[in-house]
Amino acid sequence: MRHLTFLRVYLPLDQLPRRIHGLARAATNLSRADIEAEAATRLNRRLRPDAFRLAPSDYDPPIIRVIETEDPGGTTQQLFHIEYLARAAFESADMRRRYFNDDLYQRLVPQRTLDTLEKISELQADAGLISRPVPTFQMKLWNVSLAWLAAFGGRTPSHQTDTVTEMIIDGTPVVHRVRDLEAAITRLNWVQTRLAFYGPDGQDHPYTRKVAHLLQWLNQHRNRNPVAGLIELDYGALSRYAWPDIAGSALERGHAVLDRVYAEDEALEEDDESFLPGLPPAMLNQAAETMRAHYQQAVEIWQRIQRYENAN
Repeated sequence: MRHLTFLRVYLPLDQLPRRIHGLARAATNLSRADIEAEAATRLNRRLRPDAFRLAPSDYDPPIIRVIETEDPGGTTQQLFHIEYLARAAFESADMRRRYFNDDLYQRLVPQRTLDTLEKISELQADAGLISRPVPTFQMKLWNVSLAWLAAFGGRTPSHQTDTVTEMIIDGTPVVHRVRDLEAAITRLNWVQTRLAFYGPDGQDHPYTRKVAHLLQWLNQHRNRNPVAGLIELDYGALSRYAWPDIAGSALERGHAVLDRVYAEDEALEEDDESFLPGLPPAMLNQAAETMRAHYQQAVEIWQRIQRYENAN
């Protein structure tokens, strides 16, 4: 399970439950390497073959990650991501299912354990520790959602955060990409508009639908603070296969084609002296099929990466 990837939302302290403000402030005294080392230690401890435990220990506090950034006025702000282990373990249960036959899975993950995890998660939500309808992370196993990559495409204004960092975690190089939440939302809106009107199958294409779902999820975390928030794409142990991210580059080439068609169509609509009804259908079809080809290329890149999973 080291090959999990995450998309995390980081929020200001005043948007976190008050009861964990002390834990969040304490986390600011730790380095990111220390925090990730603790997370890796807990995961490895739970997944050892001689001591497999689906559920984290009751006494384990949440993992709290911290990122510092500057607001538009130049003041340093601290943003936090709270990872409640019971929720992550419960949501990852389905991911584990396909790796075991029925008898082994039922021994390793008995129904009573799943029921307990669900109950813990519900109690945390009732206590206001976590948000039941709006979790602050998404995760994948041996995969990165192409919609996640869309959120990190294009350029951001100079005053907004858009960084790539690499660190060694548990002996493995791991790449993290961080971007302003508002920049990611703006980019997803841009991509969704072009996909919906000029992409393959319009709003019915699976890529278009996933971009829309991700946009809806991120919009639920927006706030009006000087720093609205950050999102972080954590490639985990897949960094060795996925960075530099050629799948994301393939998608961006497709987006660029749709944007040229979008611009030409807009220019025709604004030309009062033009009596053309719009762009020729052949041009529109070619743009849509070009986007389909780039999307399929990105899919195939991740299919090749996932073959390492089967080899292991």
